[in-house]
Amino acid sequence: MPSLRSLVGSELMLVKQHIAGIRQIVPNQIRLSASERRSLFKLNAKRQEFVQKSFNYMRQHSSELPSFIDIAGCNNDLHLYQQCAEVIKELEQLQEKLEDARVFLGNRIMKQTRGFFLHARGAAEAGHKGFQDVYDDLKPHYAVGRNSTSRRIK
Repeated sequence: MPSLRSLVGSELMLVKQHIAGIRQIVPNQIRLSASERRSLFKLNAKRQEFVQKSFNYMRQHSSELPSFIDIAGCNNDLHLYQQCAEVIKELEQLQEKLEDARVFLGNRIMKQTRGFFLHARGAAEAGHKGFQDVYDDLKPHYAVGRNSTSRRIK
């Protein structure tokens, strides 16, 4: 098992400061409701070629475009879209690492506390009064989630 250390307070503060800094620089004027999000066109990998070809044709025919089409604005939006996608990819990789660490640590914690719980149960069954109270207090909290239906503790 790898040995992991807790973050020092200054390290955790640094992480939070960096996240706050990222929040300040990313576009945050846009707030979409669920219905707005569903109603908007989605630019995804399948539509990338359409967008690129459309841009090429828009540039070739820039003098013939209707006034509501803003090539420079659209180009800026595409560039920002690609930057957002790049940042999201990095954040997803970081999130996966953090979730893996949390699951791994949760498993280690559960093994230790479960070991204590089973020790308390054994001691209670052997007649140790102090552990009977501990076992009685922990028992309803132990059999939750997937343990509650498949394996109930006596």
